[in-house]
Amino acid sequence: MKFLAGLVVLIAIIGAIVLPQIFYIVDETQLAIVTRFGEPRVSITSPGLYVKTPFVETVRYFEKRILIFDAPPDSLLTEDKKRLVIDVYARARIVDPLLFFKTVNSEAQATSRAIDIIGSELRREIALDTQIEVILETREGIMNRVRDSVTPKLLDFGIQTVDVRIKRADFPDTIADSVYARMQAERQRIADRERAEGFERDAEVRANVDRQAAIIRAEAERDAQIIRGEGEAEAVRIFAESLGQDPEFYAFQRSLQAYKVFLPENGTTFVLPADSSLFQFLQTPGGIGQFDVPQVSAESTESTGSEVALELLAANYLAGKLDVGANELTLVRTNATEWSDASLGCPRPDMAYPQAVTPGFEITFEHEGGNYAVHSNGDASYMTSCQ
Repeated sequence: MKFLAGLVVLIAIIGAIVLPQIFYIVDETQLAIVTRFGEPRVSITSPGLYVKTPFVETVRYFEKRILIFDAPPDSLLTEDKKRLVIDVYARARIVDPLLFFKTVNSEAQATSRAIDIIGSELRREIALDTQIEVILETREGIMNRVRDSVTPKLLDFGIQTVDVRIKRADFPDTIADSVYARMQAERQRIADRERAEGFERDAEVRANVDRQAAIIRAEAERDAQIIRGEGEAEAVRIFAESLGQDPEFYAFQRSLQAYKVFLPENGTTFVLPADSSLFQFLQTPGGIGQFDVPQVSAESTESTGSEVALELLAANYLAGKLDVGANELTLVRTNATEWSDASLGCPRPDMAYPQAVTPGFEITFEHEGGNYAVHSNGDASYMTSCQ
């Protein structure tokens, strides 16, 4: 039993040593070549289990999947003699492992050779375009042309090119700040131009609005002057017609207005020429009819110049109502007062009066033992009596 056990162990050891030298496996992600004493004999491109001569032949494996050949960033000159930092990479796969082994031997060597070829073709293509064109316009075309140029050269190594891409095309660090400054200045210039055009448009709109407003105001002022002139002409016409109907009444009314203006609240002394007509309506002869001076009782208070005219008018108004002479009336008092409406405290049943406080005077006279009150508004343009 011990002998059999030892024999099994020996066979197992021999199998573990000999079998890997006879059989080898190629999986889906691998390519392989078989070499005899370092010389390539056969290439394997399909996955499976294969047999080789033990201890004489060896197997080299290569990546069947896509390889990335990533070139370091390089500073390249453009057509306008400006530099750009270009970062490029290529994608490729090994399609002929035997040729690949004979030419570059390893993936590291293949990467180095591919980067050199890609860099050379990229440098040539970049030199055909300006810096701005590379950045803004021709990048896609450059990548396609580099790919087409590189493809036949890499096939000589058993490598099929899939794609060539530019990861980055940027300005060198030494000039990046100045480029950014120029870009900012350009944007600032555009912004200033847009802002200036906006200000210009704003000024045009404001000037147009101001002009239209000035035209509207001028037309409104013109129409107002026309309407005002027509109104004044109509007032003059009415005034002239009224004056023509009764010139003496007009003179009387104007005198009352003059008394109201220059006669003060407190009494004063006026020195006038002998032939002055200012107080012609306060004199006994002349004016409109006869203005008799009423008698003044001891109870009446001292009157001012303006009140004298008011009392004379009130005396003549009451004398006309009583059908007596004004000199037969005795002035008792003159009081300033206010009424709640325009009726002056003597409303008539058939009249409607504005409800507004109306200042005026109450002038009381005595005749044949009876007292009679005359109510007047402030400028004596309206008088009434409740008797």
